Amino acid sequence: MPVRRYYLDPNGAETGRMQGQPGRGHHEIGEEHLAANGIVPKDYDDVYRQMFRLRYVRVVEHDDGVTVEIEHGPELTAAQQRVVDGFRQAGKRIVQARARFA
Repeated sequence: MPVRRYYLDPNGAETGRMQGQPGRGHHEIGEEHLAANGIVPKDYDDVYRQMFRLRYVRVVEHDDGVTVEIEHGPELTAAQQRVVDGFRQAGKRIVQARARFA
């Protein structure tokens, strides 16, 4: 199982690549999403900072099929928390952290 990288929007929906090949990194996903919304990040780190300010949650589902990393700025929305709870109920190991860019 390959590593899956995506964001959860504030409604708990997956946000991945809009163009090109799937599976690219969070930075590229963030760049696309911000550009589509007229936001121009100042630098590499600002892509993450802006995504977290918009209440997106960075998710990495590891190739071991068990570990899921969750990184967020503000507290998770109720919808995002339901997704994380669903991972736990499915027996996934959650590694959750507050973003250093927030």
